[in-house]
Amino acid sequence: MKLLTAKLLLLLTLLGNSNGSLAEAVEQHQSHSSIVSAVIQFLEQTTEKHQHPNTQIQVGHLDKRLQLHHCSQPLVAYLAPGAKTVGKTTVGIRCDDIKPWALYVPATVNIFSTVYITSHGLPRGHIIHNRDIEQVEYNLAQLNYGYFSDKSKLIGMQTKRRLTQGRVITPTQVKPPLLIKRGEQVALISKSSLFTVRMNGQAMMDGAYGDLIRVKNSSSRRIIEGKVTQPGVVMINP
Repeated sequence: MKLLTAKLLLLLTLLGNSNGSLAEAVEQHQSHSSIVSAVIQFLEQTTEKHQHPNTQIQVGHLDKRLQLHHCSQPLVAYLAPGAKTVGKTTVGIRCDDIKPWALYVPATVNIFSTVYITSHGLPRGHIIHNRDIEQVEYNLAQLNYGYFSDKSKLIGMQTKRRLTQGRVITPTQVKPPLLIKRGEQVALISKSSLFTVRMNGQAMMDGAYGDLIRVKNSSSRRIIEGKVTQPGVVMINP
């Protein structure tokens, strides 16, 4: 009986030492789950997920054979050079302790948000009205050329080319409408805190709202530059 008890104690001691060695070995390597968590947390902050609740983040699989020294410092995450924050991307993870290491982790970020599309076909030169557009939810990762999520920035714009029905409207497809055309007679207005001077002039170039254009003063025949503020009106510095 005493011999059996001694053998049992010896076995338990060996098992205890074995488990301790195993735990110690595990602690020596950085867990893959902690790396994935660092990637997800970084991408959530970078994409401002609180502003885009419908965000999906997928992290690529890490090689099971990958064994990295357990980092005693918080992992540092950053975008790889040339990487995007939406769509297919790459996140760098770095350890800055006495045994530093770094690796790149592939990931995919899909953000679904409201954008505006054409409700019907629009001809070239068309001024966009409320009836011309409608809201849809779209994966922003697929919109490489931009989009409009604010209706107020789209209403009143002019199409550069013909747009088919159901097309996501991008900034490259529209422009501010012309308020002044070359050769047109315009009013030149100069304002200060003390006075306002109004003169007649001729536009030397086309202009949309906010554009700086050259105009000819009808009286002095001088060519001056001013900003288009409304149809037929150019503001010039006093």
